[in-house]
Amino acid sequence: MYLILTCQPYHLHGDQVFLTSDRARQLRLLRNSLDGKFGQLTLLAPSVAAESEAALHTDCEAGRLQSFDPAREEICVEPVSQHRWIDRPNLFREIAKANRPATWKKILQSFTQPACVLQPEILGPDDAVIAEGIFQSSDVSHPIVLVHSDPSNDDHPSISRTMSMRDRLSNRRCRRRCERLVKRSELSLFSSEISLRQYSKFARNSQLFCEPSISNDDVISEADLLERFRSDAALQPLRLVSYAPLESKYGVNLSIAIIRYARQFGANVHLDIFGQGFQRSELQYQIAKLGLSREVRFQQTDSGSTAALQQQRQYDAMLLTPAIDCDMHRFLSCYCSGLPMLGFDHPGFVKQLASDNAGLILPRHDLEKSGQRIAELELHRGQLFEMALNARRAACRHSRESWYAKRAEWTLNAIPRFPRSSAPDAPSPTNKPTKKDPALSGQPT
Repeated sequence: MYLILTCQPYHLHGDQVFLTSDRARQLRLLRNSLDGKFGQLTLLAPSVAAESEAALHTDCEAGRLQSFDPAREEICVEPVSQHRWIDRPNLFREIAKANRPATWKKILQSFTQPACVLQPEILGPDDAVIAEGIFQSSDVSHPIVLVHSDPSNDDHPSISRTMSMRDRLSNRRCRRRCERLVKRSELSLFSSEISLRQYSKFARNSQLFCEPSISNDDVISEADLLERFRSDAALQPLRLVSYAPLESKYGVNLSIAIIRYARQFGANVHLDIFGQGFQRSELQYQIAKLGLSREVRFQQTDSGSTAALQQQRQYDAMLLTPAIDCDMHRFLSCYCSGLPMLGFDHPGFVKQLASDNAGLILPRHDLEKSGQRIAELELHRGQLFEMALNARRAACRHSRESWYAKRAEWTLNAIPRFPRSSAPDAPSPTNKPTKKDPALSGQPT
């Protein structure tokens, strides 16, 4: 049996199970890649009664939830705790209150069998109770595959300063528990370079595993890519796009400043910005102050993944200028549209481009020089075409299918597989549930 332990709830409506679309996709990919080597895949998670049939229908129509038939999928879904629907903040507080280490200890003792693999998921500080439950179950000594994706581990000073003392202490407790769990795990999978660096010194076997957002079916064809670079494309503006939350750490204001400098160097370049956040009005003021209202525009994201992909394909490259080194994998979806990445010389970005050769590195401490490099790229569109081809090739390497194949290989190498004849039978699937740059403020230079 392969047990997935998570505090992320699933929904119940009568006897029907509803999972988030991401969770359903992850389970199917994991099931297919492991191919029954460790017995049946089983999800242990809190269950929540659906708010209403109408709300459920709305979430399914929007693609946030989907109906999931455990028997047909051959994946067992079992509740750790059961909850009625209440408003979202109180719901998660109630789940955290119910899912104490003792709860997980009891569940582990009732579900684990002699041949069993545990996959605890640490997606936030509240999930550390899973680790504590494992520690308290001294009679449970099964192989562990840790999946760690805790955003709180970004210890950049500009972020930690905004955290309350309570949040800092919570994160610190979570890190200590994670350190112990990493030491005990046969395989530890981290979603970011930051977490990997932080915990690798404790790990016996650690790997970077981003949760992929690219599918092989989504990758642009070479014919469509060639059409984008048809002969008259050089007469059109260089079309850049920014997909980032409108928050200071993602540096959209820096992207706007760079466009201003690129145009001063004579570049015919436009930037469309997709994103939401509290910085929007400030950015709108910056755009107006710099006289870029025609060249830099906010756009609305199309609903639906197919429409969003078609939307991406009208651009030439993605501009990525975070103020801090961030997880690059969240931005790799641009590759499936053949979009090169133009971004700052943070270690994570430099490493990504060294691997993919699908973009341009910009000096983050010299916005004027960054603008000059984009202006040079606008004059030499042939370089951009080669980058776009490399981006398409990289999309196939970074697809969900490729990553889950790697993950299965790491798991099988780390844990002796159980013979199919001796793999334990799981319970039958159930339906339960520095100096300020003038371009940043619009001052003339």
